[in-house]
Amino acid sequence: MKKSIALLSISTALVLSACGNADEENNNTAEADNVNNSAEENAVENEENENNNEAAEEDPENNEEDNEEVEESENNMNADEEEAADEMAEDGWETEVGETVENEGGTFTLHARQDDIDTIETGPVVIDIEQVNAASGELAPDLAEMMETEELDYVQMDLTVENTGEEDISFYASQATIATSTGEQLESDMWLSDYIDGDMMAGTSHSGSFFFVLENSNAEDVESVRITWSAPSNEDFEDVGEDVDIEIEF
Repeated sequence: MKKSIALLSISTALVLSACGNADEENNNTAEADNVNNSAEENAVENEENENNNEAAEEDPENNEEDNEEVEESENNMNADEEEAADEMAEDGWETEVGETVENEGGTFTLHARQDDIDTIETGPVVIDIEQVNAASGELAPDLAEMMETEELDYVQMDLTVENTGEEDISFYASQATIATSTGEQLESDMWLSDYIDGDMMAGTSHSGSFFFVLENSNAEDVESVRITWSAPSNEDFEDVGEDVDIEIEF
């Protein structure tokens, strides 16, 4: 959960900052020792390099075997990296449907996802919905206290919205309304969701994640969602497009 994790990360950032300050003090203390020891260390290193070169000249066969082992190890590492890249490239998502992940926010299970969604155009507004998913989670204590619940079922929508026109308009991407197949009509949760300004200047784009908390149903039972937005309008409060009304099935 993008927004909630960002809130919880503040304390982590402070801890890292404190460690960084401590490291800086230790580095200042150690710097003098490093200067004093550098000459001696360089002398020892030069002597070791000379010995290694002499050994390699005396035994070229062992040197060739070592090179072959290094090359084989590098090839194996490259193969592993390519395999991991291929796995990520299958659908571009780290978490697959049905998987459970644990992070600072708690333990979350992804029940459904749809990421093959047509681009939406209404007037000068273009909406790209990257994904809509349904998930549930057992919240970590800090987040549970903030949300006043230990468990959460929700629908998440990630999107990018752009004003492709030459005039400033109003379009409230963050004020979408959804209806789930389980019979709930919901607005996005203001605490968990990103904020996108409804007054969009010409040629600008914004991205965000929005969370719709289910109140009377479970995320694993949601099979589809209907999403609606009001039409964009110009500075004279005249519609410059159509209302948006789409259905997304998982």
